[in-house]
Amino acid sequence: MKTSLLVAALSLLPALAAAQETSLAALRAGASTPSGAIALGRALRRAGRFEEAMRVLNGVRDPAMRADARWEAARVRIDQGAYRPAQAACNAIPAGQRRRVCLARAYLVWHRVALADRELEAARSMGAGDGELLLATGDARRMASDPAAAETAYRAAAQAMPERPEPQLGLGAVADVAQRLDDAEAAYRRAVAADPTDPQSALALGQFMLRRRGNAAEALPLLRRAVADRPQWPEALTAMGDALVATGDAAAARAAFEAALRIAPTQTGAQAGLGRALLGLQLWREAEAPFRRALDQVGTDASAYVGIAEVYEHTQREPEAMQAWDAAIDRAPTDPVIRLRAAELAHRTQQNALARAYVDRVLADAPRHAGALVLRGIIAAEEGDRPAARVAFTAALSGEGAIDRAAVEQRLRELDQPARPRRR
Repeated sequence: MKTSLLVAALSLLPALAAAQETSLAALRAGASTPSGAIALGRALRRAGRFEEAMRVLNGVRDPAMRADARWEAARVRIDQGAYRPAQAACNAIPAGQRRRVCLARAYLVWHRVALADRELEAARSMGAGDGELLLATGDARRMASDPAAAETAYRAAAQAMPERPEPQLGLGAVADVAQRLDDAEAAYRRAVAADPTDPQSALALGQFMLRRRGNAAEALPLLRRAVADRPQWPEALTAMGDALVATGDAAAARAAFEAALRIAPTQTGAQAGLGRALLGLQLWREAEAPFRRALDQVGTDASAYVGIAEVYEHTQREPEAMQAWDAAIDRAPTDPVIRLRAAELAHRTQQNALARAYVDRVLADAPRHAGALVLRGIIAAEEGDRPAARVAFTAALSGEGAIDRAAVEQRLRELDQPARPRRR
């Protein structure tokens, strides 16, 4: 990789921070008024600049605006995921329905659904409530694994607050878990449309398109925008890194993962992502360490075992690679790609019986898997079973998945030629 490309990639965070500061400049100019300070505080919260947001919001002294400023300050602590500070900030809100809703949200940060329900019930007893009460109810029901009640509450919240993205994000999350992918995508898109400047909505839709749709090209602009709006957000940086790996920009992906890890060394997925980026840069030995750190964090991470296996293969440690492929299979037993990769390594190391066992398992679960059929044909041909090889190659040409059709057709033609010595 050219040095200039690496330098450009590593300048990611400073450039994004500068762009964010420019976008906040206009709000800073109007922050001398109470309403302007609240608007700035809200923007700083969304940008992930929590302590600065608290300073701005705590500086609002106008009695008429103080309650709104305290509510926004509590939202800062809730978004920050800090239960005790969130509870304290909620208790600073004047007694009433909004304080109860706020305390329910603080309990949800602490994953105490029963306590949140108690506060929400008290809030409902004070009146029908507004969209905030409905939204908090949806979040509590979703956390309690009650998707029908959560969806009902989110739909009511969306009607009460059509300009807010949060109810649509909730609907998307409920549908996503239920595998109703079209409904989930529609809800996430409505969230983005409701507030195109909201980084949470951009992240949610970007992650969905990447994880569920496999569409990294569409996900990447959304994830770039989420990071631009909130540069110090390790979750968004990690998701953007994943999309960059998928679109072939390993240098920029490496910069994104390293930025995420500087901010949050234990960020889920960032170590394995860094390993994949280093593999993309053909830095095989450098990739081993982040994959190992990923496994130290999450020992069930099949993708990290896949990465370790690739490192071993590229550094001529085939026995260790086979062990890593087996570990990956144990953690993702239904993934045919992993099992086929193990079969390919077994074949390359002249372990045809083992390779055949892996392939046969893939074909038992996916009889039309073209890649597995090709390898099955190759093994049969090497073992002198030309009829079985012909059946496998022919099936591969009409199977599912990408293969080198010209190479398969050539192998079929070779079956009509004199036999070669058998491979043991």
